Amino acid sequence: MQCPSAEALQGWKTARDEAQAAAMRHQAEVERLTTLVRHCEAEVASFASTTGIVSDHEAADIRTRREQTWAAHRRVLDADSADAFEAALRQDDIVNANRFSHMSELAKLHQSGQALALARVDHDHAVELSERVAAAVAAIDADIATAVQPIASCFARPPSLSEVDAWTSRREKALEASTTVRTAERDMRDAETDGEAAAGRLATAMATAGLPPASDAGFAAMLASAQTVLDREAELRRLRGEVDERRRDVASRERAAGQAGLDERTWNETWSTTCRGCWLGEAEEAPEIGTVREVLSTITDLSPTLEKRAGLIDRIEKMERDQLTFCDEVAALTRLLGIDAGSDSALELAQRVGEKVRNAAAARERHSNLTKRFDDAGARQRELAEMTAAHDEQKKRMTAFFEVASLDDVALKLADLARRTDLVEQRRQAEEDIVEALRSADLESAESMLNAVDRAALETELAELKARADDLDKRCHELFAAKSAAEDRVEAIGGDARVAMIEERRRTTLLEIEDGAMRYLQLRAGIAATQQALATYRERHRSSMMTCASEAFRTISRGAYTGLVAQPGKDGDALIAVSAEGGSKAADKLSKGTRFQLYLALRVAGYHEFVRARSSVPFISDDIMETFDDFRAEEAFRLFAEMAQVGQVIYLTHHQHLCEIVQRVCPAARVHRLPDSR
Repeated sequence: MQCPSAEALQGWKTARDEAQAAAMRHQAEVERLTTLVRHCEAEVASFASTTGIVSDHEAADIRTRREQTWAAHRRVLDADSADAFEAALRQDDIVNANRFSHMSELAKLHQSGQALALARVDHDHAVELSERVAAAVAAIDADIATAVQPIASCFARPPSLSEVDAWTSRREKALEASTTVRTAERDMRDAETDGEAAAGRLATAMATAGLPPASDAGFAAMLASAQTVLDREAELRRLRGEVDERRRDVASRERAAGQAGLDERTWNETWSTTCRGCWLGEAEEAPEIGTVREVLSTITDLSPTLEKRAGLIDRIEKMERDQLTFCDEVAALTRLLGIDAGSDSALELAQRVGEKVRNAAAARERHSNLTKRFDDAGARQRELAEMTAAHDEQKKRMTAFFEVASLDDVALKLADLARRTDLVEQRRQAEEDIVEALRSADLESAESMLNAVDRAALETELAELKARADDLDKRCHELFAAKSAAEDRVEAIGGDARVAMIEERRRTTLLEIEDGAMRYLQLRAGIAATQQALATYRERHRSSMMTCASEAFRTISRGAYTGLVAQPGKDGDALIAVSAEGGSKAADKLSKGTRFQLYLALRVAGYHEFVRARSSVPFISDDIMETFDDFRAEEAFRLFAEMAQVGQVIYLTHHQHLCEIVQRVCPAARVHRLPDSR
């Protein structure tokens, strides 16, 4: 049967897995871009609904209608056309004024529109790539179906790639089992033939040895009978050999006994001859061995005493010679130093010589200190002279540069420079304020934007607004005067009207409080929803470095902390450690050892991020595990072993137990012991 080979199956698996992985990536990209498109569409709709800004296309349509109504009015010149033109003109002015007052929102609307267009293009491209990958997966499945067509009859339905792989493995095992069965049957037939031949040879051998087997005895019975006879004959041979060995042993012992007697007589004669030749032979008979041994032991103990006596005598003689030499040296030194010896002893003279030597050494030290102080004073004097010359030279350069006569004038010039710098900074700040106010890229763009504005129209509008403001101000004063007069009239009336006014004011205040409370609750709910959305977004789009740092921190802490999260604060994001028990702690609230573990986890994650984007560099850490226990140190070294797969890791320590841990956890690690510098 022609079956797909293992290489072909592995190739299909690899290609299909890669295609499926690519399909998942493209599908995830399609989902992400779909979300982005919807986000951009919602943002555009939000800008349009919140601020009432019309798009450029709508503004162009409004301007076109205005021009059309103007052309119609010029042709007709009646009241209806004038009203239509006035309405179109007012609508165009309102739209343009609204767009001009919301320039920043309009720019954001344009940016959102551009982002929406780009997102739609990327979404279409991602969909196209996803369809291509799906077609590639279908082509691979078609190739698999074509290749497994010869064995399709073995399955109830079209098999999948995993089923074909499993069936192929089972087929190979079945073929191996079939081959094993045939080999075993052949071996069994050969064994039966060999058994019959062996039975014939055994019967012939027993008949030759005079042990005819029974006619109905089998091979096992004949073999047991022959083995019994052989065992009995082997036992007899062993016993005969032991008897011969014992006889030879007896003869050897008899020869040894005769030789020992001869050696004893020879030794006694030699001992007697030796004793007669020395002081031990002074007695009539030779002494016993024990007596001679005690005498020799006593002589051995006496020898160190004699050596000690000779050593003491030698030391006494040397000390006497040293004393005479010392007296001669002291006398020579007193004569050399001009000291009157008189009747003083050698020790007293030696003390006087030592005192004089110490005085001379002290005088030499004082001379050396004074000489050094003199040299230091000269060096300071030269240094001050050099500094003075440098200052004079700097003064000359500064006065020459500013073309003044004194340093006071130079100070005035420097103040002018500082003032010039402040003015330049003020100009730069003013430029930035203009650019920021107009939402432009630079000052030239802001100037172009201002130049494009109709100055006459703006001045006309300003004049109208000023006139309107004056009218409104006058109207405000009039209304205030009328209100004051009305209040005076109401106050003059008195009576029950005051109670009604107070009740009305109370109800108005309650309604305002209710409206304010509802507004506050809406704002708080919006803030809470925004914070929750930001937290969800931050958790969903957490960077790979934070994920790697969380994994490393969980590994080093041996599961005491499950990970890390970043929480926004007033000064930026704060790092929070999530405990396995359900609580959380800020990084600055952790213990010293846990902070060290967190710092190491961040360094490990940063190193992985660094080597992922560029070539690796050595990672060096200096005894950061000083506060770790042995279990956390093991986990940290395992992380170092993983880092060593992409770069070099160097850890410096003076703790011997860490060396033992790393050799146990990472056998491939190299330990370099530096020599002691003391």
